[in-house]
Amino acid sequence: MRIIPIIPKGQASAIVGGLTQTSKMPCKSYSLPTIACQTGYRMAKVPGTVCASCYADKGFYAMYRATIEPAQVARLVSLDDPLWIDSMVNLIGQDAYFRWHDSGDIQSFSHLEQIAAVCKATPGTKHWLPTREYGMVKDYVAKHGKIPANLVIRLSAMYPDKPVQIPASLRGISGIAASNVHTAKPMGSDCNASKQNGECRECRKCWNRTKTVSYAMH
Repeated sequence: MRIIPIIPKGQASAIVGGLTQTSKMPCKSYSLPTIACQTGYRMAKVPGTVCASCYADKGFYAMYRATIEPAQVARLVSLDDPLWIDSMVNLIGQDAYFRWHDSGDIQSFSHLEQIAAVCKATPGTKHWLPTREYGMVKDYVAKHGKIPANLVIRLSAMYPDKPVQIPASLRGISGIAASNVHTAKPMGSDCNASKQNGECRECRKCWNRTKTVSYAMH
């Protein structure tokens, strides 16, 4: 069992670059710069992909880029800090829900292991991690056999109106789900946010480990 030292929240925040609280989310979240995305950065150069019209490069993210981007870069740099896991655990605390990467994505296999360690150390929190790094998820499952019981990893769609095909090696793995993007007809459970001023409000579908969620293209 991992022993988590108590780190003052101010110190923990300084170590990891702080957390975020978006207007949509009912909980704290965490963001990285989209330019650091691995698969997403390549897909952003392909016309017609979801990443080519990334929401994290528009709206409030663009409006407040001067303050948001430096904080995201600080978080990216902090990933190598030996106190990163412990600091994230202390910041999340006893929160009921947490959302990983409202901007950005997993950086490496070891980064995914770090995230999983945070999830294991916060068993009372439900974690949602969307990602296009299918390969890193496959490698994690191949090594560890399963993902933490309080984490749902959503494999995100590459193209609108083309449902995610979960790789054979990840089918049947508890906590692996899909996130589709639609322009007209949902492919899965329709996200309520587009009908609720862009807010989750009482909805918690995205933290459901078995449900496929479909988001309206935005």
